[in-house]
Amino acid sequence: MRQNSKFSSGLVGILALAFLGFGSFFSLSALGSTQIVFAKERDKQGELLFQKAKEFLEDRNHYQSVETCKSFLILYPGHPKTREVRKTLSANYRMTGDILALAENELKIYKEFPNTEEGLESYLISGKAYVRMGREDKAYQIFQDIIKNTYSSKIAQEAELELTQMEILGESKNK
Repeated sequence: MRQNSKFSSGLVGILALAFLGFGSFFSLSALGSTQIVFAKERDKQGELLFQKAKEFLEDRNHYQSVETCKSFLILYPGHPKTREVRKTLSANYRMTGDILALAENELKIYKEFPNTEEGLESYLISGKAYVRMGREDKAYQIFQDIIKNTYSSKIAQEAELELTQMEILGESKNK
């Protein structure tokens, strides 16, 4: 009889542990699904803010569009639309003539996406913006970096063309 009671209490203990294990499994599962729901909702909210920034751009309300883009970048780091928001920000800077902000934003795109065609294109755009500002030293450095370290022949050719134009303009200024 004693053996049976030990067996019963042992069985009850095992069943209790199993139940607790399932309970924590279910709570972890619920926690995981809650996080997924919050992540999806966060992405939706970011998408709505991005749409608002695009609407402001289309309405030529550049100040509001810039502020909305900046808010997006602060509130939703790592969002899937980050690159598109940065491109919208660049479009605003281009429209308002804020060349320094354009160059800096394009450099940020390159730093966030260095191994993509769009990232390299942004690096090239930043170099062109530095030329427009008269910062040939910075532009020269960017174009040289693109030529030496780029896998995209199209962008490397564009950088070489920019360097050639800089040299030609530099020579004509010296005459």
